[in-house]
Amino acid sequence: MAIGSVALSSTTSLFPSTGERLAKDVRRTVSANSNINIALIGKGSMGTSNTHTALSVQGVKLVGVCDLYDKRLKDAKAQWGNDLFTTKEYKEILSRKDVDAVIIATPDHWHQPIAIEAMNAGKHVYCEKPVIHKLNEGKALIEAQRKTGVKFQVGSQGMASLGNRAARLLVQQGVIGPVNFVDGQFTSAPGRLNAFTAPEDASEETIWWSRFLGNAPKKPFNPQHFFAWRNWKDYGTGIAGDLFVHVLSSIHYIMDAEGPEKVYTTGGLRHYTDGLRDTPDVMLGYFDYPDRNNLGAFTVQLGANYVDGVSKKWGSMDFKIVGSKGTLDVGWDKVVLKTMEDVNPKDLEVLEQLGQGMNAPEKISPREYVFHAEKGYKGGHYDHHFNFINGIRNNTPLTADVLFAVRTAAPALLSFESYLRKDAIQWDAQKLKIKK
Repeated sequence: MAIGSVALSSTTSLFPSTGERLAKDVRRTVSANSNINIALIGKGSMGTSNTHTALSVQGVKLVGVCDLYDKRLKDAKAQWGNDLFTTKEYKEILSRKDVDAVIIATPDHWHQPIAIEAMNAGKHVYCEKPVIHKLNEGKALIEAQRKTGVKFQVGSQGMASLGNRAARLLVQQGVIGPVNFVDGQFTSAPGRLNAFTAPEDASEETIWWSRFLGNAPKKPFNPQHFFAWRNWKDYGTGIAGDLFVHVLSSIHYIMDAEGPEKVYTTGGLRHYTDGLRDTPDVMLGYFDYPDRNNLGAFTVQLGANYVDGVSKKWGSMDFKIVGSKGTLDVGWDKVVLKTMEDVNPKDLEVLEQLGQGMNAPEKISPREYVFHAEKGYKGGHYDHHFNFINGIRNNTPLTADVLFAVRTAAPALLSFESYLRKDAIQWDAQKLKIKK
């Protein structure tokens, strides 16, 4: 079955049905003929991090790296070996017969075109979020995956974390009652995300500028656009596609959601008025989700402030889920449950489905429990890459597949679109289109 046709409403886990224990057994029993060769397209900070994590999964080998900047290709050989194939032309990566899968970690406006080419070349795809830069790109991406049948995983790594898997079980068990509200906030000290100094060697001789621009508007070489591309709407959507999409992905997984009915976003450039960005430094997004599977109709509030160095809400994309009977504070390796009435211990037995990975809950009081990952937990990033590699090896479905990827990218892009329009947008998550 082509993975894009797997329904999001299925109960497919991020790991095999026997849970984390089986996942650990699989990691220990990788056979020589199940090695997976990967290549990286886009060796920025996220691409480098993705590759390091993928290589920590047993039986994975890096055979090629593509980037548009000479120094990054030189760095790749220094990090991963002089025998590594390097190129500025991603098509050379896709034409190699020794590449099983690619990690796509380019600027957002290149995600969909390269992913479609990669799938048509028979390569499995791990693509950074958001997988589309424009709303109208989604259907072609889904169709390409369904046609080719390759595996496609979106790189919203936090959603695969132990914390999210525990939260999903607790919500579906009804421990906090029907959900009505989700709150996620991001903050950063001034300068941290806007600071930019061009490398001394940055030039049109060392950077393939025209390829970077791709389908974006043509303009003269500007290293700040290349290295700080998230600041510019021609290549990304700033806060919406960089940060909001993380929590939206987790929410879709935990709540088994398909998408919001309405999106409204406000904000603006409040501090960084130096002309080095055209995406907001303060952004507040609101997303109304309908009830699905009797888990509750709920509103999501997401906020980001790039000029708040006091609140310190950055970390691992923590957020709060509020229900009629209690709340969950969800992190990648920790979940805090607080309830209005004493918790029935039998309700917590649902977490046994996780298998190994989470310690017995710490009882703070009859109405408060804290769940911690076991010592040595490798984190949500590792879990997500393991899920992708395991899916390739064993032809198992991926929860964060192409349909999931498009449905979680859409509300992030709608959030940015709402900000630009200064108006609310009605959304049809089934048809993936804006309602008139």
